[in-house]
Formats: sequence, structure tokens, C-alpha cells
Amino acid sequence: MRAFLQLSLFLAQGLVVFGTTTTAGGPPKCNADNCYRALFPCPSPSAVSVASAFCATITASGTTATNYPTRATNACGLTPDRYISACKCGPTCSYTTTTATSTTTSTTTTTACPSATPSNGGLINGDFECPSISPPWTVQILDPAFTLSTTTSNFFTGLRSLRAALTGPSTCSGVCTNARIISPLLPITPNTDYKLTLATFFPNNTNGGTGSTGFIGVLINGRAGLTIDANDNPGREKWRFTQSPWRSLADETTAEIRIEWIGPPSFLDTVTFAPVSAYSTTTPPPLGILPGGEFENGLGSWTQQVPDPGATAGVVSLPLPGQVSPNYRFGSKAWRVVSPLKPNPANQEFLVSARLISPTVAVVPGRKYLISFSTYFDAFGIGFVGLMVNNQPIYTRDPADLGQGGIGWWGPNTVYWTAPENVSSAQLKFEAVMSEAGTMGVDAVIVKEVNPAAVTA
Repeated sequence: MRAFLQLSLFLAQGLVVFGTTTTAGGPPKCNADNCYRALFPCPSPSAVSVASAFCATITASGTTATNYPTRATNACGLTPDRYISACKCGPTCSYTTTTATSTTTSTTTTTACPSATPSNGGLINGDFECPSISPPWTVQILDPAFTLSTTTSNFFTGLRSLRAALTGPSTCSGVCTNARIISPLLPITPNTDYKLTLATFFPNNTNGGTGSTGFIGVLINGRAGLTIDANDNPGREKWRFTQSPWRSLADETTAEIRIEWIGPPSFLDTVTFAPVSAYSTTTPPPLGILPGGEFENGLGSWTQQVPDPGATAGVVSLPLPGQVSPNYRFGSKAWRVVSPLKPNPANQEFLVSARLISPTVAVVPGRKYLISFSTYFDAFGIGFVGLMVNNQPIYTRDPADLGQGGIGWWGPNTVYWTAPENVSSAQLKFEAVMSEAGTMGVDAVIVKEVNPAAVTA
């Protein structure tokens, strides 16, 4: 990581407006709001078929429906008005490509593209599943030798990613911005915690404007923050998943996300932007399948066990005493375990002072899943946090481990788990295995299916 240098002036861009409007007296107005996108989650043919069948049961006269699609109720509610409006539009989310068939004629093909997910702040095509990223992203190529295009050759989630490549020698001299993409303005709430996620991959080469270094940088509303270096852990030829916190200012009601390439070729995928609270208040959450992983509303559907009577555990307000800020702190709450004295092993359960147990989620046998979370320790040598899936241990994090960041830091963790054959559900269990007095914490838990070929762990 390094301080992110803003290297170019702001270039104005227009807003892309999605949806269908009508004149007075016409059909109900249909904008591409969260309800519309949840009802018609293109390009899923099965989901669109279900939505179309549902729309046949509800009319403009307000007929009460009893088969509201589950995926849409969080965004649309349980009253007919918003559904009627969305049904009037139908599944219109699409992209258009034009392919030359001769010197004078062309053929136009329309294919469905993904839309924004509920609670995702309106960020459309952040997974780059459409063959073209513009619209809704604005693309700026500052180095003529640099290209940005979607690809199916290497991706983290879905079926595509965004590839940044060089077609020839870079025109950059020293450190400079090769290219950037800019989101449309997204509606936000002032003084609110948000989370940006993204996955990055750097090929094993040194061909770039800054040689073997270089990085991808992110700015939100012009404020530089997250940078991902080509040589950061876990290194090249591996996908890296990153969660990054961001807080809106008191006068901010919209957000603009800029992602810039400074240096070597790379791949980008799985960009989401949503309030931290949405990860505890919406089902499914903005990213992944596990609800409540931010603990903004307490334990929610999670449970805890505290076998050691000398320890205390629960969801508490942040920051924790002695916490280094910022870093991987998300929102205002986290799960914490405190042992004020050296634990007595006789009072523990296999040296476990406390456990945090997730709700059970559905998984597909044979599929690979990302488990991303943050951990906190206030002292070295106090023990470790262990992660189990379906009661099988798969990972431990010690305060001295590489990447934890040291004492008082929230450190990121990336774990991959493959659902065994005949296993269709998963439950996470975090265990605070304490050997000395101290404090441990867990936060920002995400579970997301990923491309099996994208990871080696």
C-alpha cells in the first residue's frame, strides 16, 4: 500500500439515466430503482421467467398478489404499487452491440445484462458481466497504449472481469495514470459508513508504465484512499479480495467512484459499494450470501457461546480501546471477546473462551466460496481466532501473523472453502482460543461464491 497520488484533473462527465418514463395519462412511470432491479435481475432467464409469471397476477387495479418474489420483497415491500410500476416496464435491462456485416450495413444484437443489486447504492455492472462497461461507467484512456475491456479468460466471480492491458510500449514516463473508470453519481446518506469491495489480479510480468511496481488506486468523491500494489500480498498470479471502509461527509448526498490504473496490466472484478448497515439489514446482503456479518444490529441471526465464565463476549461499539484507526474498521459495531485475567483452562472448552456462530446458508456442492473477515487483537501471545466451517477447522489467525497489522489493528483475512459433495449448507464458527488476558474481535464477515480457477488456496 502507498499514499495514492491524484495525478490528473477532474474531467466532467454526464449521468447515465436508466429506466422508462411516460407522459401524463400513460402507463405508470418505471425507473430503474432497486425494486425494478430486484424483480428483473438480468441476465437470469429463470428469474425473469418467475418475475413475468408474477406480473401476470398483479394488475394496475391493485389486485393483491400472494406470490411476491422473495428476492424482491426487501426492495419493493409487500404492497402492489411498486411492483405494478416495475411490471409495466418488463425486463428491459440490456446492452446493444453493433457488428459490421458489410461496408454499408450492420446487425444489432440485444442481450440481457446484469443490473444493480438491492442495497448496492445503485452501482450498476460492478461485476463487469456486460461485454461493454460504458455505460454506465465512464472510461478515460490517458495512455494510447492502454486498453480496458471485459474478458472471460480470467475472472473472480460471475463469468467476466475487466482487463487492463498494454498493446505496445507505454507512453508514460515515470509514475502516471494510464486509464480510469468513473461511476455515475450514486445516492448516499451524509455522515454514513460505507463499504467498497473489489477483487484484483496482476499477471506475472513487468510490462507497464512503472515497471514491476505500479498499482490500482480508488478515489471516492475525490478523496484518495485504497491502493492495491502489484507486489502486495498475496503477490502476482493470484486474485486478491479487498474490503475498504469509507465515510460520507456531512454535506455529501452523492458519491462518485474512480478507479485508476497506474502501471502494469491487471484484472478487476466484483466492485460493490453499499452502506455498512445494509450487510446487517438486508437479505441477501449487498455482496455474498451471509446475513448480519457486520453486526450493526447486534448478533441478529448469529449466536454466541461463552464457555469460560471469566470471559465476556458480545457485540460492542467501535472503536475498541487501543484500536488503531483507520484500517479495516467497518461501521460502528463488532463482535468482541475479553478475558480480563489469564484464563483457567479448566474453565475453558478445549481452550476456547467464546464462540461466534453464523446462521446456516445454502451452498452448492463442489463450488468454491470466499470467506472474508477482519480480526482484532490487543496483545501478542494471547492466543488466536480459529475458523471452522460445518465444525471442521480450516483457518487460524494469530496477532503475530503476517498481514494482521500488529496490535490494535483490524487485519483482513481471506479464506477459501470448497463445499464437499453432498453438502448443501454451511455454518461458520469463530472461536476465541485464549491463553492470556486480552481482547479479540471479529467483524466484516462475507461469504461469496467464486470462480474455482481464480484461486489456488
